[in-house]
Amino acid sequence: MIQSLSELPEYRQVLFNLVARDLKVKYQKSILGFLWTLLYPAVMLGIYVVIFGLILSNDLENFWAYLIAGLLPFQFIMGSVLEGASAIRVNGNLIRKVYFPAEILVIATVTAKLIEFLLQLLVAMIFLIIWHHGALVQFSLVKTLIVLPGAILLLYCFALGMALPFAAWSVIYRDLEHILGLSMTAWFYVTPIFWNMELAKKHLPNTYEWFMLNPAMNLLELFRGPLYWGTYPINHAAPMTGPLQAWALAAFPAVVSITGGYWLFNRSKRVLAEVV
Repeated sequence: MIQSLSELPEYRQVLFNLVARDLKVKYQKSILGFLWTLLYPAVMLGIYVVIFGLILSNDLENFWAYLIAGLLPFQFIMGSVLEGASAIRVNGNLIRKVYFPAEILVIATVTAKLIEFLLQLLVAMIFLIIWHHGALVQFSLVKTLIVLPGAILLLYCFALGMALPFAAWSVIYRDLEHILGLSMTAWFYVTPIFWNMELAKKHLPNTYEWFMLNPAMNLLELFRGPLYWGTYPINHAAPMTGPLQAWALAAFPAVVSITGGYWLFNRSKRVLAEVV
């Protein structure tokens, strides 16, 4: 595993070229091009605001801002895992032609998704600066600039760690990508993106604590702190925790994911060239 990690810096130019290729190929024949990166989450945000904010009457102040702060980072996780899981399979011809660490393909895919996420986040911050002002909650630019670099790094490590083993396993077990798509959809709905823990406590008083085992929830709290609440990250599912505890709760799944994910990938990649 350590030997594999030591190889990666030698192939950084390959990584840069793959990221640029992924971004170009994805949008080169599209009329709107890179604007699809902004249009898709905007449309989904509008749908969720209408359904869960108006029709189902959510009591959260500036519910659209609450959605933005959770929807964008989770969509990055979902996109990274789903596209990363197929990265090696769809690039099998490259692995057969020339040697380079196979994990570069997954890293490139997740990094391309990260660039899209950063652009979406930048646009979202502009909307939050203009419109997210309320009596109880409001956007904080200063706290956002302080918190986001660390939050984005942890989110990236978590998503990459999730994508790596699935990228190897989906080459061997082709049905895994379909199972993964269904699993990610289910994960989306059990994560507090368009609902909060207060709602879970109200309707599921005996089982709501199970939702706190969701690793994505703690990562989303890092973004919701400055983007929605206007505070430093505090885990609102456990109000007694402070900012340091919130960071620790988010860092733990990220560290476990990236180390465990790379270890699992490294165990599987020796057979990739034979089955790809």
